[in-house]
Amino acid sequence: MKKITKFLPILLILTFQISCQKIEVINTENSPHTRPLTLQETKTIHGANNFAFNSFNKINSLNGDKNILISPFSIGMAVCMAYNGADGTTKDGIKKALDMEGLSNLEIDSSFKSLSTLLMNMDKTVSFTSANSMYYNNKYTLQNDFINLNKNFFNAEVKGLDFADVASVKVINDWVNNKTNGKITDIINKLDPKYILILLNAIYFKGTWTYKFEETLQENFNLLDGSIKQTGFLSSKSSKYLLYSDTSKTLVDLPYGNKQFSMTLIMPNGNNTLENLIGELNYKNLNYWIGQADTSGLQLKIPKFKMSFSYNNKEFNKVLSGMGMAEAFSDYADFSKMVVDQKKGDLKIDEVIHKTFIDVNETGTEAAAVTAVIVVGKTAFLPHPLQIINFNKPYIYLIREKNTGAILFIGKMMNPTL
Repeated sequence: MKKITKFLPILLILTFQISCQKIEVINTENSPHTRPLTLQETKTIHGANNFAFNSFNKINSLNGDKNILISPFSIGMAVCMAYNGADGTTKDGIKKALDMEGLSNLEIDSSFKSLSTLLMNMDKTVSFTSANSMYYNNKYTLQNDFINLNKNFFNAEVKGLDFADVASVKVINDWVNNKTNGKITDIINKLDPKYILILLNAIYFKGTWTYKFEETLQENFNLLDGSIKQTGFLSSKSSKYLLYSDTSKTLVDLPYGNKQFSMTLIMPNGNNTLENLIGELNYKNLNYWIGQADTSGLQLKIPKFKMSFSYNNKEFNKVLSGMGMAEAFSDYADFSKMVVDQKKGDLKIDEVIHKTFIDVNETGTEAAAVTAVIVVGKTAFLPHPLQIINFNKPYIYLIREKNTGAILFIGKMMNPTL
């Protein structure tokens, strides 16, 4: 039995399977591309992971018994590009929301750049990409420093468009479709001519299970209201995965590829509830639970599912405002470092739109996310002895990378048949 070493802090994911019978490993010549993190990278990851848990908790409180999935990594990237155009207390508020207080502007930008590069080269058999762009209303001119910061540190594409032309919507949505491999086809359905700037991040993940599931079964999934839904479950009796279980929870960690990326599932036990478990979910606790996990060979069953999620209607305005950056959405916002001839109070964030996709199946997992930060002029603003580990009831899941500790996705599965 081999204990997993503790992973370093940030945004996200989990691990899987052992052998009494034949085990098929996907790749034997794919060494993880790891390295020690710098102090500023560690601080950035720690803050980013705190942002992941805090934003997930707030989105959960707004969505009741619904399935949810967000990508705090994508949200953080898009908001950080807006951060590069902010000043004064608006900038301070964004830094607070992202839990990056104590870090300089350069440290935040350079850490995101180096960590993104590290994640994208971590595993030859796992596809992970992150892309950024800035589409601006060509009636305005972006400031050179703002452009250069986002080009240099976020590799952002910059393009001016006629926001009064309906064809511009297609340009933006085509970029989204391309950068998510067709998993998310659009992010906006119209452009208000008064919009000034749209900051976009898109991420795409595709990982193959390190150890394959042996079969798919039809099993019952127990909903919180007491009803039962029959759905497809991935099953293996010769699994190799990390398991932690106590009286209040069961955690399994399922690896992809060379085991650096993984999916972690956490299910309440006994009288514990999913809401209580979500309240316990933070960097310190997750780190402890995974640090206590051991390799297990018990039969494992998890539901397969394929879903899309969309958050707009000002949902993320509420979430981010509640985390410290309310000023960025107000008439007092200071984005004076963003657009030429626009001073404090002239620009604000109108809306943060977030879309995600996930497909968990026999082969592995495919996931994508897009975040759009829409900037407008203020005149445009509109107001235990276990024999089978069976995740057959609501649970939490994450996709993370272990060397950095980065949390790419975090979600709640309430009903896999929706």
